[in-house]
Amino acid sequence: MSKKKKMTNCFVTKNYSQFKKTKGNRPISESHVSKIKKAIAAKDLKLPILVTKNMEIRDGHHTFQARKDLGLEIYYIVLDSNDAFDMALLNSNRSGWNYSDYLNFFCTYQRKDYMILKSKVKQYEMPIQEAVAIFNNQVSLKSDTMDDFKEGRFKIPANGLIAFDRIAGEMQYINNVLDNSKKLKRGFIRAYLVADKCPKWDFARFKAAMKSKGSKLLGAISTEDYISQFQSIFNNGLTASKKIKLARFFEDKEYENKQEHRVH
Repeated sequence: MSKKKKMTNCFVTKNYSQFKKTKGNRPISESHVSKIKKAIAAKDLKLPILVTKNMEIRDGHHTFQARKDLGLEIYYIVLDSNDAFDMALLNSNRSGWNYSDYLNFFCTYQRKDYMILKSKVKQYEMPIQEAVAIFNNQVSLKSDTMDDFKEGRFKIPANGLIAFDRIAGEMQYINNVLDNSKKLKRGFIRAYLVADKCPKWDFARFKAAMKSKGSKLLGAISTEDYISQFQSIFNNGLTASKKIKLARFFEDKEYENKQEHRVH
């Protein structure tokens, strides 16, 4: 039988002042701290927090705050790495951080691509996931792309900003015609990204057709609804040879074979 190895990097202390919060970490949620306090009152599992050799908390900010408030000892494990970005990596497979937390974290450390992404999300008022998907030429965010974003590897490709502004601008125009709400809906965005990859799609044609048939989009909710109405509006008045089969293009997932957005 192999001998069990004993951990030598786990410690306990009541010296709260030696701990430091990691810059860029999401704000402390008082409700989450309260939940941890109640859990500790029911049964204190003495769960450790993770810190660097410099005593910066990498994981467990809420646990630290709860135990400090209760005057309890802090159990902590010292990590080998001092890299601040390890905190994002620690949270990449947990439900604790949302997309906004990751975006704000990397922006705090002046990551240029993340800062541009944040400005575009604000400019076009769209969900972060969809913005990342557009920059990565995807209709919906793939798991490996999500991992890259969470772990600090998000990069805007060459000419990616130009393509993003064109697509987002076209979507914003349509959305502004439809209603007074500036926020772009997820189903609408995904449907338009599919349309943009369709070989016969022409925004100028759709823009003109919207003047008489645009109201059809008002009842759309899901991606499928928008796809159907995009097709109906676009094909209105066209001969059979010029019509697009956007619904079939979507159903057959042909858009996944289109590596690049159409060139304008």
